[in-house]
Amino acid sequence: MIEENIIEKARSILEKYPLCNNCLGRLFGSLGKGLTNEERGRALKITLLMELHRKILENIEEPSEHIAKIMENMGEISLQLYQQLFLKEMDNKECYICGRRSLSNLIEKYALESTRILNELEARTFIVGVKRDSLLERREESIVKEYHLKYYESIRNEIKREVGKKIQKISNIPVDFIKPDIVLLIDLDNEKIEPIIMPLYLKGRYWKRGRMISQSIWVLWNGRKKYPLSIEEVLQEIARKLNGERAILHASGREDVDARMLGTGRPMIVEIVKPKRRKLNLKELEEVVNSISPYIKIKLEGEAERKEVRLIKTEKAKTTKIYKALIVVDREIREEELRKLEKYFTNRTILQRTPRRVVHRRADVIRQKKVYSIKTRKITRKVFEALISCEGGLYVKELVSGDNGRTKPSFSEVLGTSAKCVELDVVSVQL
Repeated sequence: MIEENIIEKARSILEKYPLCNNCLGRLFGSLGKGLTNEERGRALKITLLMELHRKILENIEEPSEHIAKIMENMGEISLQLYQQLFLKEMDNKECYICGRRSLSNLIEKYALESTRILNELEARTFIVGVKRDSLLERREESIVKEYHLKYYESIRNEIKREVGKKIQKISNIPVDFIKPDIVLLIDLDNEKIEPIIMPLYLKGRYWKRGRMISQSIWVLWNGRKKYPLSIEEVLQEIARKLNGERAILHASGREDVDARMLGTGRPMIVEIVKPKRRKLNLKELEEVVNSISPYIKIKLEGEAERKEVRLIKTEKAKTTKIYKALIVVDREIREEELRKLEKYFTNRTILQRTPRRVVHRRADVIRQKKVYSIKTRKITRKVFEALISCEGGLYVKELVSGDNGRTKPSFSEVLGTSAKCVELDVVSVQL
């Protein structure tokens, strides 16, 4: 009978090891749906205690020292019968696995401390973790291996589950196994809780109304900034407002330092590292950032998920972008030449070898990109403006100049004269 085997197994364990109700019950944790480990352990002890008492009453021969040791290892539940049988006080032995700390008291302690931490960090969701290879876990595993126990639950699992349940009951903060705000990592050996603060992601767009402004902070070898201002730099104010370590900008592509980002703005995700505040007022965060410089503006649309960071980077080549380019040519340009240019670059495939200006930091390969349409407007005899709709990843300056034949076809090639983009603005980025 399985019941006899379980009781015999529990007896064998208690002959050698003193265990509290929780720790004994956990060794059979997969048996008895709906029971707590404390209930399992208590039930096993009561059944075993009744069996020991029966043997004594029926004068079934068994060494009294065996019975005494088992009862001592069972703890308080056998106290009265022990005193009645042996006429002496019973030693109060500590549990071999969890010691005198009492697992239920530990769980209560961890739940209260965790709730305090979560409230302090304005957490909206959490998950509990327990460090591996604690002394308690090693002791438990030694018993599991010694007695070949196959229905046990680890102490780590019980603490994670029970602490999580108590936190939810105390605070009403829900568990989120997929994307928690805070991971509460419990150190059983030192009885400490380490909060691991997960990043906060905010999606939105930015506009760059000035030139010579970099997207990322660009620091030279001597520690000086190459450009006085950057988008990522002003976004640090969001990190400061949320008591985070820093802000990291993830954008859908990047414009050149000397190009403005106008029109619809560039899609971005701002990652806030280890924010100690999570109560968001997006309008307030926008206003703080937008007050730093008249040349940079942001709009925050809401929270994002980590997977969206990868998407915004990998999907950038699939975007459609519209540029406004101010172009200077070496000779007077005629209106009919501009109409020819517009017609020629309608749904035109472009082959671009990595431009000379960036080949020192990017792979020297040939890329195939598409120009969907261009619209032109003559400004002066040798200057015209072009509105270029194209596939993301196209180098527009080189589309104009030809980059000494590395981009084909180009404006220079079609017009039969040298052409140079002297000003470039991004007016639309469509994901």
